[in-house]
Amino acid sequence: MPESKQVLLRGNINHQVQRLFQTVNAIGFKKHDAKEVARADGARSWAEVGKKLGIHSYATADAYRDVWMYCADFAKENLGIRDIERLTGEAVGSFLQSKVDSGVAHATFMQYAAACEKLETALNRYAEQHKSGREYAFKEGMQSARAAAKTLARFRGSRAYADPDRIVADVRNDLHSLAASLQHEGGCRVKEASHITKDQLRGLRADEYTGRRKGYFEVRGKGGKFRDIGVSPATYERLEAAVTDKRFEFDKGKYRYDLKRSAHRSGQAYEGSHGLRWSFAQERHSELQQYGLTYEQSLSEISEEMGHDRADITTHYLR
Repeated sequence: MPESKQVLLRGNINHQVQRLFQTVNAIGFKKHDAKEVARADGARSWAEVGKKLGIHSYATADAYRDVWMYCADFAKENLGIRDIERLTGEAVGSFLQSKVDSGVAHATFMQYAAACEKLETALNRYAEQHKSGREYAFKEGMQSARAAAKTLARFRGSRAYADPDRIVADVRNDLHSLAASLQHEGGCRVKEASHITKDQLRGLRADEYTGRRKGYFEVRGKGGKFRDIGVSPATYERLEAAVTDKRFEFDKGKYRYDLKRSAHRSGQAYEGSHGLRWSFAQERHSELQQYGLTYEQSLSEISEEMGHDRADITTHYLR
């Protein structure tokens, strides 16, 4: 990539990443429809389809932008590359290799690699939109790190918190405390716990299996599937108050930071916001069996409540 080509992205790394993200921002648009458009445009393999897709999820957007900034910071500090537009496949490969060398989990590496692939897409789209003449192809530079990543440990344990009640109770920001309660009591994803409007509230009713009174709100999960999330009346009352004149939303990065600090204060390993979903699954599974459901019936019900398409997806949450 000739150094004479003009650098168009200016400002600090965060600003550059935010501008780049706009080229792949597809939040609010259906991923299924985007896949159909990609195939109509000639994409055949999953890799080809993936390169044409944008980012449709708030959670993915947050995670990928973080990785882009990590990669750009690495290139600046270790390779002297100060502009994200000057990234090369070799630079990205070196960044990923540094993650392998640090011993990250295999799943973590795969998320880093996927984010870097999407960064390639964003850079190419930006170059095309602004006619910079630059082209990006990271695949070859990433191959060595991908091969090395095969030796990384694969997660086989549980991410459920030993004492999730204590963690949730100790989250001191009111918005973040409510978000943690929604995840722990209702098993919703962090994306589903945010951007809740008054129109999503479904009121109080008895739990179908336990008879306990709960407050329910509707979410639209992966694949556009709608489902109701049930939480305690007290948590539902807090949610009602939060959406009186606006929607309930929060900064997911700051939320995770507060959750991490709360976990450390309680002496527990931080398992991310998703750890609260793990805790919900295990507690709900035990509760349903106490009320007469079999193991398989409980598993099937929890799968629906968590927004999974198949019951077997939920089994690893019970480890």
